[in-house]
Amino acid sequence: MNRKNVLALLLLSSICSFILVSQLRVTYAFEYRIIDLFTQKAPYNGKGLNQSSDAFAPHEEVVLYAYVTYRDAPVANNLVAFEILGPMNPLSNITFSRTAITNSSGIATLDFRIPWLIENPETIIFGTWKAYARADIAEVQVEDTLAFRVGWIVEILSIATIDEDFQPQTVFGKGNCVGVELVLRNIAMLSKMATLAIAAYDKINVPFGNIKIDSFEIKPGEVYVYIFCKLKIPGWITVGDAMVNASAYTAPLDIGGVPYCPEVSTIFSITARDVAIVSVFPSATSIVAGEIVNVSVVVKNEGSATETFEVSAYYDSILIGTSSVVSLSPNTQRNLVFTWNTFGLPDGTYTMKASTNVLPGEIDIDDNTYIDGSVVIGARPVYAAPRGLIIMALVAAVAIAMALIALLLSRRKNTSSENSSVLLHMDVLS
Repeated sequence: MNRKNVLALLLLSSICSFILVSQLRVTYAFEYRIIDLFTQKAPYNGKGLNQSSDAFAPHEEVVLYAYVTYRDAPVANNLVAFEILGPMNPLSNITFSRTAITNSSGIATLDFRIPWLIENPETIIFGTWKAYARADIAEVQVEDTLAFRVGWIVEILSIATIDEDFQPQTVFGKGNCVGVELVLRNIAMLSKMATLAIAAYDKINVPFGNIKIDSFEIKPGEVYVYIFCKLKIPGWITVGDAMVNASAYTAPLDIGGVPYCPEVSTIFSITARDVAIVSVFPSATSIVAGEIVNVSVVVKNEGSATETFEVSAYYDSILIGTSSVVSLSPNTQRNLVFTWNTFGLPDGTYTMKASTNVLPGEIDIDDNTYIDGSVVIGARPVYAAPRGLIIMALVAAVAIAMALIALLLSRRKNTSSENSSVLLHMDVLS
């Protein structure tokens, strides 16, 4: 082997050795020197590099642990820098730094409490927080990051009133059932049990219904909708704007439960729903089968809300027809005309009737039906004259007949006398 080849081989060996040593240094620095940042929220406390911790609530204490190791052995008495950054917002960003020293177990600890008594706390505090831990281990810097969410752990996102078909509705009549829809969210990484309390109040703040649900499970990281319809509106409630509110607690209050989040509420209206049939009037009361009778029905909204409902007219229990009354304002009337074709009906007396459907929550239903008299179907009636009038007519007829007879007899007598005179006169002439 010549001199040049030996030099080239030595140079190549030196380069490979340098690369190998560099690689070993990197491995040595980043695999054997470790800092792990985590919180007290086991099992989801963020252990492991760049992991996330479970969520925290306002006013809750946060404990940060930085575990420093060298070749898997804890490093005691080592300085650790902590930096905490609140969520970005247009008002005020929370940022602060602290320094702690690892104990004999290689753990440095920092604790602080999530603030709340500040202006616009939800804007400034709620969201994703980040924490950093940094340390120098044998002149090699190591770092770990941790993210966690801050907000109401269990929150009622919204409350709304609904009808029996789970559709939005804001106007309910007395005696009706108010449906309530709650939308809840759990920002934690574990399921949470909650006690839900729902209550309703009328216009003058008198409570009239409440529901309590214990041990309600809310799954993590999801939006959970709970729908029910059990708040009955009694008849003694004051009409007008009413309110329903809902709260979520960590447990029943009698065993130490506290609120998860602020109370939510919504407004709805309570009305006195009442429609009535005022009158039923047929255009004729005595007819021949086959004639048309117009039946006028007057309806009135005696409640406090605009109503839409159905009105039906009947002869006896047989339907003549049904008509819709649309958007009838409170304290107003409307006249409906039903056409009754009597063709083919047997002779007899028929009772006229009209009725409305019962509205949801309507209490006074006695006036929803009205019966008014009857219609007679038969031959054309022959009206008999009073007996006295008949007698007078007979007497008059007899008198007239006698007068006519007398007049006739008188004329015959006069004719006979004239004939006798003529005969006598002719005899004399002879």
